[in-house]
Amino acid sequence: MNLAVILNRHALYRPNHLAVIYGEQRFTYAEFNRRVNRLAHGLLRAGIAKGDKVATILPNTLELLEVYWAAAKIGVVVVPLSNLLRGQGLARLLNDADTALVVTERAFVEHLDPLRGDLPQIQPDRYFLIDAEDVPGYSPYRALVTDVPDTNPTGIEIHPDDPYNIIYSSGTTGLPKGIVLTHRIRVLYGLVFGAAYRIAPESVVL
Repeated sequence: MNLAVILNRHALYRPNHLAVIYGEQRFTYAEFNRRVNRLAHGLLRAGIAKGDKVATILPNTLELLEVYWAAAKIGVVVVPLSNLLRGQGLARLLNDADTALVVTERAFVEHLDPLRGDLPQIQPDRYFLIDAEDVPGYSPYRALVTDVPDTNPTGIEIHPDDPYNIIYSSGTTGLPKGIVLTHRIRVLYGLVFGAAYRIAPESVVL
């Protein structure tokens, strides 16, 4: 019971069925699976391994969705952070999660740059931007998905109780706390959500 199996099976048994609509872009399960696979291989090439934490500081984008699914395939733990975070509040969460790589956008560089000296666990070449290629100190997201295989990653054993993501609480009664959710929990969330809202194979979810 791990999340990656869901996408892999859809890509195998329903390859031409529409999977994702993002703006004017449309991807079938086969197409989206190949995109996710490229990112998964790109993260592995960047030195990211099972159990490492990848933080996203993004609005709702196609790349955010790809990170979620790529992480599931290679056992990486996703740490989604709000793009409203600033200063030491942001630095604390990145350090608390033991973040190894960050994916963000150009508009957030001005907020992240002053903190990089306080984030010693993130190597300088592990900051990626989804929408720019010419910002000093940052690599383009495109570099992660270029010249890598688009096949399913192999050789990584993922167990139901392996962590999948860390969600931070709002911190209304103190400092935000990291809530670790496993593959099992996320799969069960999906099953309960689907049953409660009667989601069928042809349903479209916003």
